[in-house]
Amino acid sequence: MKGLLIKQQRMKQQMTQEELALGICSVSYLSKIEHELIKPSEEIYELLGDRLGLDLRSLNDSFDSVIYDRLHSWHEAIKHNDYTTMIDIHQSLRESLQHNYHIELNNLFMIFEFRYAFTLNQLDAPSEKIALLRSIAETSNLEFQYYFHKILGYYYLMENEWHCSLKELKQAKATIAELPIDDSELYYHMSYLYSRLGNFAESILYAEKALEMYQKTLHYTKVIECCMLIAINYNLLSVYEVAEEYFQKILRSANSYLTHEVRAKVYHNLGYICINNKQYDEALDYLEAALALKESEQMNPANTLYLLALTHYSIKDFPKAKLYAEKGHKIAAEFEDLKYLYKHFILLHRIEGTMQQDIFIQTLKEEIIPYFEKANELEEYKDALKLLGEIYYEGKRYKLSAQYFKIATQSDFQGKEVLA
Repeated sequence: MKGLLIKQQRMKQQMTQEELALGICSVSYLSKIEHELIKPSEEIYELLGDRLGLDLRSLNDSFDSVIYDRLHSWHEAIKHNDYTTMIDIHQSLRESLQHNYHIELNNLFMIFEFRYAFTLNQLDAPSEKIALLRSIAETSNLEFQYYFHKILGYYYLMENEWHCSLKELKQAKATIAELPIDDSELYYHMSYLYSRLGNFAESILYAEKALEMYQKTLHYTKVIECCMLIAINYNLLSVYEVAEEYFQKILRSANSYLTHEVRAKVYHNLGYICINNKQYDEALDYLEAALALKESEQMNPANTLYLLALTHYSIKDFPKAKLYAEKGHKIAAEFEDLKYLYKHFILLHRIEGTMQQDIFIQTLKEEIIPYFEKANELEEYKDALKLLGEIYYEGKRYKLSAQYFKIATQSDFQGKEVLA
């Protein structure tokens, strides 16, 4: 395993094969050493080790089960955002692995450290680290490959790079099938991703699988998150009765585990259901409760302000609708929330009756529609396309109108195409 260790250490130090081999051996010979195709003399090992700062003569590369268990305890702390524990374990592992060069232990440390770094927003040069980890995955065991694909998929998920995330998470799912483990977090991440891609039925399937596993381990916080995700998917499918059952179940069954943030999300979504059922008084009650909780927790309330504005617009209380839309527009700008900045912008022009103005049409066409498309906000993208089609139709520009309605209709299938 010394050859693989040499390769790993060389890459960690960002040293080329030419730089390491210079004056010691040929590049092709070094390549064979790194791929364990030949066993060189002890002198060659010593020279390579010296250049890398390794003493390959007295190297401890034995498997240590204590370190292995500690690595997984560290990953669990990272998964649960237990900052104090994850920082403490990280330091102790670094000290332990200064004296143990077992390849697989060090590989696991590197992939978990990648997640540790982006969890703490301390990830520098991610593309370089990903390239190194991907190279390691080519010759590593299945366990490392699984965690590599899963953690990279989660990283891309957090970066809103949906298609990259999908590729990695699907590979993780294929790899875990060959391992004697199951991982509820993988299925939760896949559920969240499929929901973002607009495949709500697939999302519900994976959320229910994760939910079943979390219930067995009595992980109530994650049970709530799964129920929330399932309910939101049913909302997006317009199956409001089932969605409401899940939201009410969360309020009834998990009261002691509900944070203000989670309760605000539940109230917000119940308000959304009431709007769609034209129960406007109930909608206002839920939404005002959600707004109060979000403001008390200094959360971004732009989406709840939008629903409040929309509710007042629906009952023709235009002054209050405008008041909430203006407030929401301002707050969305403060939070750099482009999605709701644009949604409030559209609603304000709808309230004012100024959607035929050139400046509105230009903004809708050149800024808003391209943003919703790029951000994969499929429903908002379709609605904006249809709105532009309606505006052109009212302006008797029928050919342009037909073009935008056609694009809106075709966009219905985008969420499924990425899953093929």
